Amino acid sequence: MQAAVHGFSSSGLAIAVAAAALVASLAGCTGAPDPPDQQSPTVQSTTAASATARAPRAFVGVLEKYSAEMRAGGATAVIIQLKSRLGEWSSAEGVRSLETQEPVQLTDQTHIGDITTTMVAVSVMKLVEEGKVQLDDPIQKYLPDFENVIKPPGPITIRSLLSHRSGMPDYWVSPIHMGDGPFTHEQRVSFVAGMPWTGGSGSLYSYSATNYSALALLVEKLRGKDIGAVIHDDNVVPLALQDTLMTGEEPGPQRMLHGYTRTETGELEDKALVPFHHGSPDTGMISTVPELNTYFAALQKGTLLTLQSVQEMHHPKYETFGLGLVRQYDSCSNNDYFGHVGVARGYAALALISADGSRQVAMAVAREPVPDPVGFEDWRSLEMAEAAVNALNVAC
Repeated sequence: MQAAVHGFSSSGLAIAVAAAALVASLAGCTGAPDPPDQQSPTVQSTTAASATARAPRAFVGVLEKYSAEMRAGGATAVIIQLKSRLGEWSSAEGVRSLETQEPVQLTDQTHIGDITTTMVAVSVMKLVEEGKVQLDDPIQKYLPDFENVIKPPGPITIRSLLSHRSGMPDYWVSPIHMGDGPFTHEQRVSFVAGMPWTGGSGSLYSYSATNYSALALLVEKLRGKDIGAVIHDDNVVPLALQDTLMTGEEPGPQRMLHGYTRTETGELEDKALVPFHHGSPDTGMISTVPELNTYFAALQKGTLLTLQSVQEMHHPKYETFGLGLVRQYDSCSNNDYFGHVGVARGYAALALISADGSRQVAMAVAREPVPDPVGFEDWRSLEMAEAAVNALNVAC
């Protein structure tokens, strides 16, 4: 086993957001001072260092246990970084690739799966801020050909697509054998053309990646650029992120974490950079654990959008899923965490941040090689979210 574990440093940044369906918060977000710049650690005082030595062991134990269990279960790599007022802790265990056996590093790039949808949501909210769309407009207003691809039961609002309350079927569970792609957004929508809707706008929450294919069509039409370029302009450039990009774009990743699946006959398949994810608005982005923490810190702080828009993304208040963000209950502060979990073939990722910006965690796992997972809320991603929330709750 290759491993690199880093102790506490005095990064005062804080933020944490959570993803996957658990307990909804009974309290709204409360204001908090802006977290310090997480890229610029400061030197701890003796008092702070003493507190760090005493208090954080509980959350370290939670995360070490999770990492050890994943590795024992066959995961080839586990990368974690947690930041709180108590300090920073990170761990990188396993190998970057089964072929090379190079030890994994904290800054290795990885598929982030459905966390991509948060970035698409930010780009949609920027269109809202600019007055180019309104959340309660039907998407048909901007995409008159939408109904030629799929037959919705009525007007489908942009808000309902962002929050997975449109009733649109999920192409991931389409009966059509999709193959390895790549696919256009229209193709992803067309995969569900023969499937029943669960309702129309305002339906009960039902996670469907197809919602974000429809949103990608909207964004591309209004911006005149492909979704990867829009995400880059709206999410990557403002934060000067170096290792966050859309799959299939050049220059490609230089330090890619490899995730694997197995065929029914037991053959090992490397799922790094497979065409299926190229340009995908629900699984297409690549990033690193530290850059995920940077990204969600900036989003929560109001760097990428106005704070009013961020609050809008947090709604509906008592529901698990908002507009491109997932809410988890924060028992430490009786408030909420916000963020997202991501699943891709061979991979799982997560980023969570507390409402007050005092605690955050990001995680990436090259999962045990098994047949492909299907769906956002498979049991491994729920297990990851549970470990992350437990660690954040004891990192007060």
